[in-house]
Amino acid sequence: MKSTLDNFSMIELSFMKLNLLRFVIDKPLLWNHRLSRHRCYATRSHIPRPVLFNRNAKRLQRDRSVDFPLGGDVTRYEYLKQEVGCQLSDRIPDILREFPIAIEMGCGRGYLASQLPDDLIDHIILCDLSRSMLNNIITPTTTSYDLIQCDEETLPMRSNSVDLCLTNLSLHWVNDIPRALSLAHMALRPDSPILGAVLGGDTLYELRTALQLAEERCESGFGPHISPMITPVDVGSLLSRSGFTMITVDTDDIIVHYENIRDLMNDLRGMAEQNALWDRKPFLHRSTIDLAESIYKEMYSVDDGSSLPATFHVIWFIAWKSGPDQPKAAQRGSGEISFKDIGVISDVLQDKKS
Repeated sequence: MKSTLDNFSMIELSFMKLNLLRFVIDKPLLWNHRLSRHRCYATRSHIPRPVLFNRNAKRLQRDRSVDFPLGGDVTRYEYLKQEVGCQLSDRIPDILREFPIAIEMGCGRGYLASQLPDDLIDHIILCDLSRSMLNNIITPTTTSYDLIQCDEETLPMRSNSVDLCLTNLSLHWVNDIPRALSLAHMALRPDSPILGAVLGGDTLYELRTALQLAEERCESGFGPHISPMITPVDVGSLLSRSGFTMITVDTDDIIVHYENIRDLMNDLRGMAEQNALWDRKPFLHRSTIDLAESIYKEMYSVDDGSSLPATFHVIWFIAWKSGPDQPKAAQRGSGEISFKDIGVISDVLQDKKS
């Protein structure tokens, strides 16, 4: 009986060893098979760009601001874009040349094109996302113009076909700004400029702060109501990344005063500048708006609380597509006049002439 049990134990032990050996042999083969199917390479992975804005929603907002304007008058809400367009048009004569063909990205109703110097630009191509904006365009000052409905990210222009590219307060709603600037760079002829303005920095920081504090208190959390803004450093980096040179960026604050927070929000809607983020909240509670107005007045009001200031931080920029005849920067150390002599520069130059 004992020998039978011993024989059975030996047979069972043999099967256990066999199974263990099979596991050891098969497992590496299985892992090798998996590794061969999912092999890792030392290459840069493709990371999709974040899509912040709903471009279709922004198109509808622009259409409605023209087709169904608040108060029945669309011109009532165009003061900001008209002002920035006027200042942009004043900068064009500083470029001492003429531009046979120009293009404007995100032209809206032609706030800039209607104020351009007519003796410097012969023909302008106006592009905008909204068909209603283009159908109600303000007549440009140039002798001729064309209208194209397109997104800034899909600019339909041939390479080296335009002499000047313009943009007036539209790039802050573009998801892929590098692509839009790269297309503009491609469309420009060598040694041609891009000139524009974009909202960024601390734009509407008063409204952003008031809404966040009010929502945190009334709803135990806050959502994004003001879109993320780029900074002047970002603008310079994006232009350089797109191939532009001789980049100049400056900023300015335009402060508009309102009687209450609802007038500010209605004007933003009339400008088609309301929220277009994908993860935006569908509505604001009345109690939240009332508390936000109280916070706004307490923190930022002027004239004894009768006026609420709203800051629009405008970033101006000009950059050039490189060309063979473009001026080049002097070699480092080649200067003949020291910065310490700037105050008496006329005397230094007179001494050099003599």
